[in-house]
Amino acid sequence: MFELTRENGQQMLLGGWFLGGGGGGLPEGGQEILELVLKTGTVRFVSLEELAGEDLLVTASLVGSPASPDSCVAEHHYRQVYQDFLAADDRPIAAFVTNENGGHSITNGWMLAALTGRPMVDAACNGRAHPTGVMGAMGLHALPGYRALQTAAGGKGAREIALTVSGTVEQTSAVVRNAATLAGGYVTVLRNPATVDYFRENSAVGCISQAREVGQIWQENMETADKLLAALKDLLDCRELGRGTVRDITLRIEGGFDVGLVQVDTPDGLLTVDFMNEYMTVQQNERRLATFPDLIALIDTDTRLPVCSAQLKTGQKVSVVCVPREKLKLGRGMFLPELFEPCEKAMGKKLFGV
Repeated sequence: MFELTRENGQQMLLGGWFLGGGGGGLPEGGQEILELVLKTGTVRFVSLEELAGEDLLVTASLVGSPASPDSCVAEHHYRQVYQDFLAADDRPIAAFVTNENGGHSITNGWMLAALTGRPMVDAACNGRAHPTGVMGAMGLHALPGYRALQTAAGGKGAREIALTVSGTVEQTSAVVRNAATLAGGYVTVLRNPATVDYFRENSAVGCISQAREVGQIWQENMETADKLLAALKDLLDCRELGRGTVRDITLRIEGGFDVGLVQVDTPDGLLTVDFMNEYMTVQQNERRLATFPDLIALIDTDTRLPVCSAQLKTGQKVSVVCVPREKLKLGRGMFLPELFEPCEKAMGKKLFGV
């Protein structure tokens, strides 16, 4: 289909950053991976149609808190999760899939693809970033008899950790999330093997190409905020909810998540944006304007670049925008009400069906 280059890599990073919706990792991490991968080996992207239905795909992920200052994932961690996965499941891996779009998470699997020669797939478990690992499991948690397998590694010094865990999707995701906290922020993960046929039915097919297209359009229209927003409206029906200055940010790291809210002063009143890694809701005077899995994003109007929740600063001039969920490529996890319950409980807000 295509090979990774610096040009299309930059486009995918930029598009993924926007489609992360406040989460999906920090773009500096994605840029670092891109540069390292280009020096390491060739990364090929293939469509699901190029693979046999019974071929096995494995999801690559990065789990943890983008705001943690002590996180560390190095090349030997990628090698370790791969070797540990092969030791636990000897079935041949046909290709890797990233768990989600994001400024860093779109690169999940690139290093392993460069090291092993196996391709990446133009799909993800979800075409936008999402808070919990189970949301990126494409409904495997509800598949009778499915046994999840996850290998994870990360951290440095006394915090370095590596583990292999099997069980339900919920159990293994909880263990890995805790491992990320113990590692000081992040762990790299391989998880949830499934067939190409399953991915065809339940993943966000074509979402890597969508991120690349968004990134290319972004690059071509970022001279001014108005021009950029007009281009995003044409492409994704993206609408501006308000434009103003970041007044206040509340942030806490809880259970491996960045949880909080940001208030934006606009000429039409105060916008309140709640986040749980990703931006989850936008409200104005108690009126809900947008709700996850709609893509809520903040764009710095000075730099014309997206702003992750972990990058927010008071005094920033931003545009709060929303892409309706119908314009996104979403995996099955975005349509299962039980998967929204932990976020609803943590935030004290109704999300599913809003």
